[in-house]
Amino acid sequence: MDYNKPTLLVVSGPNGAGKSTYIASMLPDEFVDALPFDRDLTRTRFSKELHGQYLSPEQVTSHASMMMEEYLSSKINTAITNRDHFVLETPLSHPDYWRYIDRFEKHGYQIQLNYFCLDDIQICKQRVGQRVKEGGHAVDARTIKGVYEQNLKFINEYWNAFNCIYIYDSTWDPYLLAVIDNGVTYFYNHRALKTKWLINGMPTIAKLIKDFSS
Repeated sequence: MDYNKPTLLVVSGPNGAGKSTYIASMLPDEFVDALPFDRDLTRTRFSKELHGQYLSPEQVTSHASMMMEEYLSSKINTAITNRDHFVLETPLSHPDYWRYIDRFEKHGYQIQLNYFCLDDIQICKQRVGQRVKEGGHAVDARTIKGVYEQNLKFINEYWNAFNCIYIYDSTWDPYLLAVIDNGVTYFYNHRALKTKWLINGMPTIAKLIKDFSS
């Protein structure tokens, strides 16, 4: 990946995959000034600001989401105008989330995906629960399961929207399973083809890795 060209780096994965914990230390050197934009953390911050303003919980959620989207849009506009790299942490479990990618692509950006996942959804739920105890934002079990499954579905279907894909297993500390660069497997770890969520959830990408390893 030529980081001399403006690049959108999408950081994605299920809730509790460790994205926020690890991404800052894993960014390319060229992204030193590109602070990751975390949609969930930003929305939570706005929610806290809205508490005490005589709004119902539903109104707080709605208003905070709108404020987050407006803030994100302004950050994207600034990055595109300046041709700056941008790091966006977001699920890809619904078509609405992909509009961010389309926006950068229309302005000539390269698109890189760093994807974190793990086999056991229960670990995701446990991590989210621990995060809540530490003051972080909550996510209900149904949403965790839906994001986990739909992320894999959409990425498997639209993987070629990305110029480059870095795939990590984050059951423990993240380790790199594979790199797909312009549709070709550039690197793979032998554990990739033993990783259930990759084989079952991203069969198209798993086949690219298998073909390369043969």
